[in-house]
Amino acid sequence: MVRLAQGKLSVLEEKAADREVIVLLPSDQVSLKTVMLPTKWGRKLEQALPYLIEEQLAQDVDSMFIAIEQPTMVDEKHAIRIACCDKTWLSNWYSRFHEAGIEIHRMVPDALLLPNAQDGEASMIRLGEQWLVKQGDWQVAAVESSWLETYLHAAKVSIVNHFSPIEHAFAGIQWNAQEAEYDLPLAVCAKHLTLHKLTFNQGAFAQKKKQPQWWADWRSGLIAASVALVAFIGVKTVQLIHLNNEVANLKAEAVAAYQEAFPGKVVRPQLLRTQLRSALAQLDGGPETSFLKLTEQMVTVLSEVKQFSVETIRFDQRRNELRIRARGKDFQSFGQVKALFEQQGLSVDQGSLNNDGDFVVGELRVKGA
Repeated sequence: MVRLAQGKLSVLEEKAADREVIVLLPSDQVSLKTVMLPTKWGRKLEQALPYLIEEQLAQDVDSMFIAIEQPTMVDEKHAIRIACCDKTWLSNWYSRFHEAGIEIHRMVPDALLLPNAQDGEASMIRLGEQWLVKQGDWQVAAVESSWLETYLHAAKVSIVNHFSPIEHAFAGIQWNAQEAEYDLPLAVCAKHLTLHKLTFNQGAFAQKKKQPQWWADWRSGLIAASVALVAFIGVKTVQLIHLNNEVANLKAEAVAAYQEAFPGKVVRPQLLRTQLRSALAQLDGGPETSFLKLTEQMVTVLSEVKQFSVETIRFDQRRNELRIRARGKDFQSFGQVKALFEQQGLSVDQGSLNNDGDFVVGELRVKGA
């Protein structure tokens, strides 16, 4: 906890390292108020709060910073506890701590951390030439020693529980010396940090979330890895889209081929393989089967002979014969094709062959069994 002159902040930098710093604001600069509300506390009331308390402030409300503690109830009515101070004054304190390299975890009025007092009572402790005074649990003051008697009578305090020795006991007031708890003001305040949740670390002065050290050490590597992962996923996504497009095109070609081979049949793309097998089974033993077998053998043969291309194919169902008009590199290519057909047990009649520029054009008649 800190309550010292601004010029001495630099001496705390080393001690404040890796510690939670709680700053005690002088209570003579802070005003605590309980604001009665027309309804339950919510976001709309939070936005309207400055206008609800404008008449209660001695300064322009725009120049004040308002810290909100928590909603409460007063005589079964909704209320909110707030603390106000000059915005420029508070900003100056934050700037000083920042310049000194000290991170503030909480800011709270010093007198608020005194022990709570009952109605008509006050808790007090001496701090320099001032007395910190707390009445109830939400009324505080910092009073010069010369004004103390006047203040206590004006505040109608009849019992004082004091945590520092007092030189002059004023008449009309019961003085209870808490000698067993006499201590330095900061020590007494530190014991009661949990009494209230109030902090001025709100709004524009909210504490920024500190990044863990492991993030600072690994941030660059993790960012690079993330970029690489995103790039990898992007490439794979593009590849997947390309493959899906190819699959769709192949399916369309397969459906078109099936419709051409079996006109009038309904095609179900997801069952195309099953439909094809069924259609071939129905054709088994028929003339279509002979055509398919011959064309299958023809594809096998032509795949082994280079620079030999088929121009036209005709199928004579009655003779179970394929009539192939083709173009080859030379006369030997026709002989090679004829020999390969015959090796598969087929009968081949070769028609006339003619030169056509750099190629030889001719006809083959391939007869099945």
